[in-house]
Formats: sequence, C-alpha cells, structure tokens
Amino acid sequence: MTLKARFAPSPTGLLHIGNARSAAINWAYIKNKGGDFILRIDDTDLERSKKKYENKIKENLLWLGLSWSKTFNQSKRKDIYDKKILLLKESKRIYPCFESAEELSLKRKTQLLSGKPPIYDRSALKLTSNQIENLTKEGKTPHWRFKLEDEIIEWQDLIKGKVSFDSKNLSDPVLIREDGSLLYHLPSVVDDVEENITDIIRGEDHITNTAFHIQLFKSLNAKIPHFGHHPFITDEEGKSFGKRLGSLSIQKMYEDGFESLTLLNYLLSIGTSKNLSKEKNIDKLVNNFNIDNLASSSPKFSISVLKLLNKDLLRSYDFSDTKKKFIDLNIKDASEDFWIFIKNNINYFSESLDWIKVINSTEIYIQEPNDYLNAVAELLPEDPYDETTWDVWTDLIKNKTGKKGRELFMPIRFALTGREKGPELKYLLPLLTKEHILKKLGNI
Repeated sequence: MTLKARFAPSPTGLLHIGNARSAAINWAYIKNKGGDFILRIDDTDLERSKKKYENKIKENLLWLGLSWSKTFNQSKRKDIYDKKILLLKESKRIYPCFESAEELSLKRKTQLLSGKPPIYDRSALKLTSNQIENLTKEGKTPHWRFKLEDEIIEWQDLIKGKVSFDSKNLSDPVLIREDGSLLYHLPSVVDDVEENITDIIRGEDHITNTAFHIQLFKSLNAKIPHFGHHPFITDEEGKSFGKRLGSLSIQKMYEDGFESLTLLNYLLSIGTSKNLSKEKNIDKLVNNFNIDNLASSSPKFSISVLKLLNKDLLRSYDFSDTKKKFIDLNIKDASEDFWIFIKNNINYFSESLDWIKVINSTEIYIQEPNDYLNAVAELLPEDPYDETTWDVWTDLIKNKTGKKGRELFMPIRFALTGREKGPELKYLLPLLTKEHILKKLGNI
C-alpha cells in the first residue's frame, strides 16, 4: 500500500512560516518513505475562503519545492460528506441537539461554579422522537454532535510519544452546525478515509481533535492513520507569534529575496536535534529527514539566523547553480568571474543587480585632482587581468608611494566602486578593462 500524507491549508490568508513548516515536515516525511504528498484545500468556510489565497498558497508551496501528487477542494465534496452523515445518523453515532449558544454557555458556567468540568451533559440524548419532531415543527434547527464511546483513546504519537485521553473527560464534539455547515472534524476524517491517508502530521493544537477523529475513523470502519503533533514556532523570547505570523508570510519572504532552499533547510532543521542544514540538493534534504529528530518543545524562529543561512547558502553556490537565477533577473552578461566577485558579499541574490551596475558604471566618484590616484593609474598593468593582477599592481604602488593597507586600497576601492566596502578587489579587476579603470581613476 502506498503511504500518503497530506497538508490541508484553509485559503483564508497567505501561507505563513508556521503553516509552511507543517507542510515541509509532511512533505519530507512522506517523500523519505517513498509515499505521496496530497494537498487538500479546506475551503468549507465559503465566506472567508478566497480563490486568490488558494492560488497563492499553491504558488508558494511550489516555490518552496513542495510538489504534490494530488490536490482537491473540500467545497467540491458535499455529496461524499452527505453520504457519510447519513450512515452516522443511521448508526446513531450522531444525534440532534437543540440548545442555543446562550443555553450552552449557561450550562458551562454552572458546571464551572459547581467545580465540574465544562463537558456537554448529553441532555439531548434524552429527547424522545416526539419531542424532536415537535421542536422541529416549532422551527428549531438542531446542531449535531458525535457520540463518543466510553473508552481510553490512545495512540503512539510520531513526535510526542504515547498520548492518552479518557473519553469521559471530553465533550461530544459538534460535527454539523444549525445552518447545516460542517465543522472541521467530519470532512477532515472523511477525506482522510477516501484518500487512504496513512500519516497525519499537524500542529499540537489538534491533539484533542485527534482523540475525536480516532473514534470517527472507527465509526466509519476505516483504518486509523499514524498521527504526529508538532509544537508551534515561537519568537526568540519563546512567546507566541499570534497575529504577527501575518508579517512572516512565505510570499513576503519571497519578495524580500530569500532563497527557497534557505526556507526549506530552515523549516526542516529548526526544532530538531541537528544543526541547521545548508543542503543545496532537495533529494538529500529528503533523505536526511528523520521525524525522530523533531523535539516536542517549541522551536524559536529567528529572522537574523534565517538571513545568515541565506548568505551562507549563496556562498555555497557554484556558477552553474546561478545561471537560471541570472536569467530571471535579466542579467545576460553574468560570468563565472562575476559570481566569484560577488558571492561572498551578498545577502540576497537580487543584490547581483547592484553589483552589475557598479561594474558597468562610467560615473567618476572622485572628481577633484588626486596625485595618489594619478600615480596608481601610471602603475596599472596592461590588460587582460586575472586574480593575480591586484597583487602585482599593489606591490608596484607600495614600492612607489610607500602606502600600504587601507591607506593604499581604500581610495582605489572608492574610485572603482563608489563604495567603502565590498568584495575583494582582486576579483573585480578581471571584470574590467584598463581603459575602464583609467576612466574611473580620472585619467582619461
């Protein structure tokens, strides 16, 4: 049997770093085992779900390298859900409840004041068929609850180890609202059954839901998948991101210039017992992934660490890794010498554009007469240049002027680039001609 895992985002906003981590874990886990990754769009909330968000989520996942073998929308599966609802009604595993939200709230408050847990008292199960019929005639529409079996619900969690719930401490979950719309539980389990999902890895906020779902799987005579629950990422102080996750969308990361591989390495490394990986090969990332390395404590997200990882990853790129990226930036004259020049001094690949402008610029940065630069110009060797030219040239300058260190090279750097900092000048000279250098030095 083919192993299958799924990622199930709701298209009510952009994909953020927390969602993306869950997607990456599911994808790497199941790919490592040779299984299929399924993308399910949880769009049963028709009012809040937007096609533009669905499209952007898919676009961002593909940018990260997380491709899927199948995708579908829950909004297209009403007929399937209706059939399962009918089966659950016939088996009396779901039952109608007519309490209003206010009545349920009052019940919970009364229970808490009495020192009892706020668990639904199942009073609706005491209604006779005549009472249900009369309530319906009065125009009252029920919500439907799933009747939990009296048992210890437990499973061996892929991340947290053994997890156990006593169903006596749980309220029968609502599956269907008064307006007929479905809560998360039923369509999620039905889809997992229909798609033969074997492994479900999701946030730890779903742990109680999993207890419900295990009994739902049983009620549908379906095989129970393996479950794993990962903790949420926090900020560097260990606090929840909450609404701030919106500012950490994958789209924003893309627009800021992060490499997709940077994000993928980071998402699969944080919260593990391993160091941050800097793997360029996606297949190796998958092969190296082991869910046993995931800690049960919350990992801390650091944008500064992510930036350093992005810089380190760029440094590891060979020129062959960059060709398509240069094309995407419409840089047609990029050479291997150019990449050697900039690779150790950029934080984002898009900064290549800045250095192309520097190299091609004819602007004279030092306008006033400068005796030192005149002497430097006179000592400039004939082109073409290579990486050894800088040492030859600076030895001549040192012998002639007596200058060395910053006093020697800083005026040259500023004259050639207009900047006080940047890549080693020995890598710049092979990109320039003697005529261009002399112009920049103010000697032509």
